[in-house]
Amino acid sequence: MKRVAEMVGANNIVLKRWVKGRLAQQFWFDQKTKTVHSNYWKTYVMEIKSNGKSKNFGANPYSNSRWW
Repeated sequence: MKRVAEMVGANNIVLKRWVKGRLAQQFWFDQKTKTVHSNYWKTYVMEIKSNGKSKNFGANPYSNSRWW
């Protein structure tokens, strides 16, 4: 179905259809901080909500996040 994660509005991550070149669907992993960064929302990273205890997934500003 060509579904990928896309960061919407800098704080929500949803599954959407893949669109070639869409920066909101591109992410990179920082080995040093162990965080996944958005290529579009440069200051936001992916996170598991509720300190890693939730099933929900989203994004927060880099300074407030960590990977669980």
